[in-house]
Amino acid sequence: MADQIQVLIADDHRLFREGLRLILAREEEIAVVGEASDGQQTVDLAGRLKPDIALLDITMPLMSGIEIILPIRQRSPKTKPLMLTASQDESKIFSALKAGAKGYLSKNSSATDLIKAIRSVHQGDMWVERKLIAKYFETEANANFPGRDQEDMPMEPFTQREHEILLCLVKGCTNKEIAEALFISEKTVKSHLTKIFRKMNVPGRFQAILYAIQLGLQ
Repeated sequence: MADQIQVLIADDHRLFREGLRLILAREEEIAVVGEASDGQQTVDLAGRLKPDIALLDITMPLMSGIEIILPIRQRSPKTKPLMLTASQDESKIFSALKAGAKGYLSKNSSATDLIKAIRSVHQGDMWVERKLIAKYFETEANANFPGRDQEDMPMEPFTQREHEILLCLVKGCTNKEIAEALFISEKTVKSHLTKIFRKMNVPGRFQAILYAIQLGLQ
């Protein structure tokens, strides 16, 4: 169905793919449209099926989950890569996020978290396990904004509401969580985020969080 979230599963373990398919089959709003067992097959299927979400393992034959992120986005711009992996190598996880992955989920996560992650990423939010968020941003802040100082502060000051939303962003909150915490609609959250990104002169969420950390908003 067109209104379902179409998911492509990529993992070289058949039993794991079958398990994921059974879990996702219980959700009426989610449809598994394809399965791939290696990197090249994943890229080919993504280009043909144009899924909404590509669940990618980091370690796969022929091409890794990290290597296929860019080719997938080139062949199917609407597809959002979501890493689902047993790897605990933080450098690989961070590399996947920098390559364009929209989130990371451990294979030890619950089925409930998997569904939440798929929904969140499909809605345009990032999904990163909370314990990794601070470490990722601390690692990337200086690399992305070297030498950022007080002279680089935004020309326009943040409103009180924008400041509150920035604090929520740094904590790793999704748009829905921000809306619930501040008692506003998700549409209003998105409107504020657009203004925040413009004031910071950044393209998106991750860069805004990195900049916020540089500004001491933690």
